[in-house]
Amino acid sequence: MTHEREPNLVTSGMSQKVVEDGILFDIQIYKIEGTEGWSLEVVTTDGTSIVWDDLFTDDAAAFDEAVNTIRSEGALAFQNGGDNVVPFKH
Repeated sequence: MTHEREPNLVTSGMSQKVVEDGILFDIQIYKIEGTEGWSLEVVTTDGTSIVWDDLFTDDAAAFDEAVNTIRSEGALAFQNGGDNVVPFKH
C-alpha cells in the first residue's frame, strides 16, 4: 500500500496582519509547492474568511490586491459577513 504525500503549502513572507479603520485583517498568501500562482485569503477577527478565486502571478500582487480591496470596499464591508460575503452553511 502506497500513500501519496500531501503537497507542501508555501506561505509567503508577504502574509501579515494589517489594521484598517480600526479593524484587524489577517492577510494570508500561499501556494502549493512547485505550482505557479499565489492564493489570497483575508480573515477578519470575527472569523469571516474571504478567498479570491483567481491566482496571482506573485505574492506582492496578491498583497496589493488585498489592501486595495479592503480600502476600496471599506473595512466594515468585511465584518460579520458583510453584504459582499456569502456565508457557508454549518
